Amino acid sequence: MAHDSIPNRSATRRTFLTGLAAAGVSTVGVTGVGGRTAGNDRNPILMVHGFLDSGETPWWDLTTYRLEEIGYDESQLSVLSLGALATTVDSPKVYAGEVASRLESISATHDSAVDIIAHSMGGLDSRWAIEKMGANEYVDSLITLGTPHQGTYVAYLAYITPGGRTMVPNSEFLQALNDGQLAADVNYTAIWSNLDALITPDEFATLPEPEASSISTAQNVFVPYKGHIQLSFDREVFETYVPHLG
Repeated sequence: MAHDSIPNRSATRRTFLTGLAAAGVSTVGVTGVGGRTAGNDRNPILMVHGFLDSGETPWWDLTTYRLEEIGYDESQLSVLSLGALATTVDSPKVYAGEVASRLESISATHDSAVDIIAHSMGGLDSRWAIEKMGANEYVDSLITLGTPHQGTYVAYLAYITPGGRTMVPNSEFLQALNDGQLAADVNYTAIWSNLDALITPDEFATLPEPEASSISTAQNVFVPYKGHIQLSFDREVFETYVPHLG
């Protein structure tokens, strides 16, 4: 279920987040990030999970919680769930249709461009929607976290699935996606790390050339010593990408 279909967080999830804060992964130091605190001054956000993941996993609750702590209203935050945990193995081309549909809906509801925070294969879903399906008209910024923009050799372990095949380096999908030109009207920020065991080699989580140089609003940002899942919830990573949201 999408986040916007759950109007109130359960007590269990609030307890979980409180526990995380007590453990040292709270939003301390984040409140002033980006220099804005009023939710109405910001674009709505769509969060897109990756391969085998779901919008129901706790790191999306933590990201939502942190965004609310810096001034976003709950109504501005949506988490797209493309299926149940461990079942989301289809091609990014398939999921891109759902991403594009949700972006159009959110944009119309808020009369605003939308920012995307996408983890892992969710970044490929989002890029295909933006660059191949015309969803760029609804998007201001795309933040990708550990997205295999150039593929990953680990994907051979999931080659039996459509999603796995698309993430193999030099797959037909990636050749079509990385055609030399990003969407000129979208701000791209690709976060990558040197301890991301699921992206091999590590730098394949960066936007490649000549794509990265095709527009002035694209950048690759290195955040050291973060694991693949950690990229989706780590406080330092959050503080790194929040200033690049619209």
